[in-house]
Amino acid sequence: MMGRRFLLLVSGMLAVLLSPAQVKVNAVILSHEETFTMQSASSGVHRVRTTVAVNNEAGLRQAAFSLMTDSFSSLGSFSGEIVNSLGKKTKIRQHDLQSFSLSAGLADDIQLTHYEPSDSYPFTVTYDYSVNYKNGIICFPTFAPLEDERVKLVKASYGLDLPEGTEIVSHASHVEALPVRKEKGRVHYSWTVADFAPLVGEMMMPPTRELVPSVISAPVSFQYGGTKGTQADWKEFGSWLRSLQEGADVLPEELVSRLKEMTADCGTDLEKLKVLYAYLREHTRYVSIQLGIGGLKPIAASSVAKNGFGDCKALSNYLRAMLKAVGVPSYYYVIHTKREDLFADCPTAGQMNHAMLAVPLPQLQDTVFVECTNPRYPLGYRHEDAAGHEILLVGPDGGEKVRIGRYPDSLSRHVQRTEVTLSADGSAGLAMRRELYLDFVEDYLDFRDRKAEDRTRMLISGMACHPEEVRILAVKDNFDAYAASGRAFCPEIDIDYTMRTNLYAKPSGDRLFVPVNPIALTLPFQKGERINDIVTRSGYVLEDRITVRIPEGYSVESLPPDAVLDTDWGRFDSEIQVDGDGIEIRQRLTVKRFRADKSRYAEYRDFARAVNRCYDASLVLKR
Repeated sequence: MMGRRFLLLVSGMLAVLLSPAQVKVNAVILSHEETFTMQSASSGVHRVRTTVAVNNEAGLRQAAFSLMTDSFSSLGSFSGEIVNSLGKKTKIRQHDLQSFSLSAGLADDIQLTHYEPSDSYPFTVTYDYSVNYKNGIICFPTFAPLEDERVKLVKASYGLDLPEGTEIVSHASHVEALPVRKEKGRVHYSWTVADFAPLVGEMMMPPTRELVPSVISAPVSFQYGGTKGTQADWKEFGSWLRSLQEGADVLPEELVSRLKEMTADCGTDLEKLKVLYAYLREHTRYVSIQLGIGGLKPIAASSVAKNGFGDCKALSNYLRAMLKAVGVPSYYYVIHTKREDLFADCPTAGQMNHAMLAVPLPQLQDTVFVECTNPRYPLGYRHEDAAGHEILLVGPDGGEKVRIGRYPDSLSRHVQRTEVTLSADGSAGLAMRRELYLDFVEDYLDFRDRKAEDRTRMLISGMACHPEEVRILAVKDNFDAYAASGRAFCPEIDIDYTMRTNLYAKPSGDRLFVPVNPIALTLPFQKGERINDIVTRSGYVLEDRITVRIPEGYSVESLPPDAVLDTDWGRFDSEIQVDGDGIEIRQRLTVKRFRADKSRYAEYRDFARAVNRCYDASLVLKR
């Protein structure tokens, strides 16, 4: 979050469906065909042929060739062709592709192969290529032909050609499933989609995966990296993940002795966790590489102890091993940081992108969900990419799909306290305190370590009064104060600072026109037709408490009326009172978590406009 939670409404821009006549189309997928032929439990061939018409530079991303391979896959055949508007053809050969190593020799030969076509617009590009799978198949290739907004899809298809008797799990969206065919010892699954309208960004939308065509699928029984497993349900898949951890939690004896000495005086499991989390912070660093079997097997804890680095799996497993060494149980789990829900009908590896650690503390009636990759996260904080998400907890009896508890929306607060010493010329000195709670803290976890100009920018962003001479007086937080309270830890940070501005109020004759709230940002809304449902995925509270000291010789001539707006979208309260030589302004916006049909967008827009009028109002002082 940047500054104010209002920006969540902007950062929630996702794809929406529009008819081609309503939107400028950057590219057109004329045809897209994918097939995966499973040759054995450990090998197969993925074939793709796609043709994209590119209308302008913004359509290039959809037309670029990009392929990730590793020790389980490799690029086989490749050919391509560009045809420009004059009909000139240019061949693209495999040696024209650029390959980059993403593993730096640390992982399973992860390679990115990329090509970006170029010609005068418009032009058409065709790719025809195959990818060879080896060493095991845990998931079939994901079918997701649309990669960018403002791209029309004319037709696309996806097929699986499997040995008869191969049982699969799958989840499909916005595609048509064709009848399953069996012939000559093979079974064929097919999905198609045609005339899919362009996607266009819009505020407060449902998750993108609800809107685009896709198919994810996997074999129920699989071989992968020399191991065997099943994924008919989450319990079985979790059992396989647990098997990958066997033997990976062994630590050097000298480290075990040191850990026991470090925690000898700890009276509770929480105290031991605090000590070891601090040790993890100090002695390891996160590296964003997919180590282990296809990015699923943690590297040994002994390796992390020796080298001091690892990916999310490695660091989570390392802390698990350290806790085990001092007698504290914990559980490894996997999660998708951008998606709250796992597909119930498709228990597959491809649904998760991150690993963390859960530490039950029965004496506190709490479970601490530990992020091991970011040392700035306070211990116990369920950060925005985890709170409310479904996870696969890997326990001794296999996998269990559970949901991490969500904080009450009322705890996510941004409170701005401002005391304004106003001068007759409209300039002012401001003494301010910013109080941030829960989600609003995330952008400020490293506030102390940022450059002075970055800290200033964070404090003045969006203000309408052109602040100058910003001076930070104090920064206080509770990041190291995880309490034995039996409830989830809520991070807080307070920042005291001052600034000046020459443009706080506008003089006009013997009057001063003073803005009610030049600190707040307006609540954004769109003026055009609403296309899809309205979604706010988290609630929050914004409070402004402003005291304006009246310049000597002036008195209040008029004040805006108080306001109360109570709707399904949220509640807004504004109260302005004269108190001696000062004017007290109290404004509070509570935005609710909601989902509503697009037909109700006019109601939301009316609410946003009414809130903005209250923020933008002025009071008048007269000499």
